[in-house]
Amino acid sequence: MRAKRWQRIALFLILLVLALIVALPLYWAVTIALRPGADMFTRNIAPSSLTFQNFYDLIFDRDWAGFQGVSFGVPLKNSLLVAVSATGFSIIVSTFAGYALAMFSFRGRELVSSYILLAYIFPPFIIVVSLFRFINLVGLKDSLLGVALLHLVIVVPYCSWMLRGYFLSIPKSLEESAMIDGCTRMGALLRVILPVSAPGVASAAIFSFTLSWQEMLFSLITLESHDKFTLPIALLAMVMGDLVQWGKLMAGALISIAPPAILYLALQRWIVGGLTAGSVKR
Repeated sequence: MRAKRWQRIALFLILLVLALIVALPLYWAVTIALRPGADMFTRNIAPSSLTFQNFYDLIFDRDWAGFQGVSFGVPLKNSLLVAVSATGFSIIVSTFAGYALAMFSFRGRELVSSYILLAYIFPPFIIVVSLFRFINLVGLKDSLLGVALLHLVIVVPYCSWMLRGYFLSIPKSLEESAMIDGCTRMGALLRVILPVSAPGVASAAIFSFTLSWQEMLFSLITLESHDKFTLPIALLAMVMGDLVQWGKLMAGALISIAPPAILYLALQRWIVGGLTAGSVKR
């Protein structure tokens, strides 16, 4: 009994340390964003006073990082457009790819599945020159559509692998029963498999949105106009040599994490269900 008590205490202390490791950087970002300029470089853990001036200047000032006539809402809108577009494209492609790899029997299926996983872990910067030339060739240089298409290089392999694991957990008898009742294979997918696999698709969509939302490399090689910059580039622009606008930078970072955080909180049940369902094969 005494040993179990010490185990619980040890577990509580470990969890407390982990919670502090996660919470302290977020706390520091919040305090920096809410500090006035005079209190920015003091060593006080807690600010002497709080102000929302950094948020106000970031949202309403049109020269917040040298971007003449462009407010911070513009890169926020651009990132939303790119992330939503990339997520929509990737879910359509990944659903069919994952379904084919899980339900179809063909020679080399396992090899293709391994190749998809390899494509996900492959460092994107190695092929950045080829992707840059491709974007120029198709005329999508300096366009948000070009960025969204490049993001598919990252999100499609990940979502395809994730959905493949989820589809493998669905009994094939469901599809066979639908086809016996008169459905085509496409009809069985749309009417039976997809409704059952909704948690997996939702989880893949959320992770796809997050991966696209935080990506910066492809935006850097594609975008040139200030009014088309995405959030990662906008945050990077606040670091100008030795001059760092810490207050606005932390305010922008807090604004940028809001959409993914809201999605995770709103769809947390779907994420847990989608990740755990594919771990057990029926």
